[in-house]
Amino acid sequence: MSSTSVTAKNIAVVSSRTALAQLRSTNVKADNLAAVVECARLAKEGGASFLCLPECFAFMGSSPGETADAAEDIFEHLAPDGKPRTKIFDTLKNLAIEHGLWISAGGMHERTRTGDGMVHNSHFVLRPDGSLAGLYRKCHLFDVFIPSRNIDLRESATTTAGTVGTVIVRDTPIGSVGLTTCYDVRFPEMYASLLDAGADVVLVPSAFTVPTGAAHWHILLRARAAEGQCYILAAAQAGVHSTKRRSYGHSLVVDPWGEVVADAGGYDGLGSGRKVVGGKSPLCISNEHDEPVPTPSVVFCDLDPEMIKLVRERIPISNHRAACPADYGEISTGLEDAS
Repeated sequence: MSSTSVTAKNIAVVSSRTALAQLRSTNVKADNLAAVVECARLAKEGGASFLCLPECFAFMGSSPGETADAAEDIFEHLAPDGKPRTKIFDTLKNLAIEHGLWISAGGMHERTRTGDGMVHNSHFVLRPDGSLAGLYRKCHLFDVFIPSRNIDLRESATTTAGTVGTVIVRDTPIGSVGLTTCYDVRFPEMYASLLDAGADVVLVPSAFTVPTGAAHWHILLRARAAEGQCYILAAAQAGVHSTKRRSYGHSLVVDPWGEVVADAGGYDGLGSGRKVVGGKSPLCISNEHDEPVPTPSVVFCDLDPEMIKLVRERIPISNHRAACPADYGEISTGLEDAS
């Protein structure tokens, strides 16, 4: 963080310090929101201006019916039955105001206006005054079925995909922020679009499974940071959610050079977290539940806008992409115009 003096009154305006929460959400919404309250407190005490929450921060069910029943609304006027449910949104709005925080709500189940029991996986950002700064409804849905390993995860069974893929929140204390969610990280064209739109930071709130996390989590996030020459902030779920689901953990910050600069730890190690705090309150889940690291907790990192500038000057990818005359959509043997 800058050596400039920072007071309690101006910290939300000038601090580039971010706090990434690591949670173990379940199907008990009250407990999950209590953990979010704890993380907001820790973020404020640690001098952060921006708090990132993981995907499914408010609810992690074990069946489509549970998910549909727990879904809530962001916009009151869009409530499908005319009876708004806004406890999650109101809780986060009040936390943003109370602590003077920007909050990335990394993915809540939002009821669709059709009232058919389907939901959106909605990632929204709140300003410190509680106002809504941006909203991204996840557009790449994660479906995988591997009978031999008893894996059957079908996000599309409960979730309606969003249709807007390039969402940027500008004028935050950490720069222009692109919004994505979890499985999106496997689609680099989305991140290229965010880079071209001016993103300095891209958020990747997630709930990666343990097998895919161990194989690909760090690799994918480092690749997206290096390609985009931006900071990647990936708040994660960690631990056992139910008899059907565990998440990998490892809330990460990756810098524009592709280096991991903060790691809250997870199933295959404690990571190299900078200033990981939390996990000692009554809300902490002990290892009797096979938890890899304590939750709820937050990991802090100070972002450096000068590093973004220097990396982009060294390798001007955006300029080279714009100047490239190739048409990637045209399929050819390459021989037609070769001679």
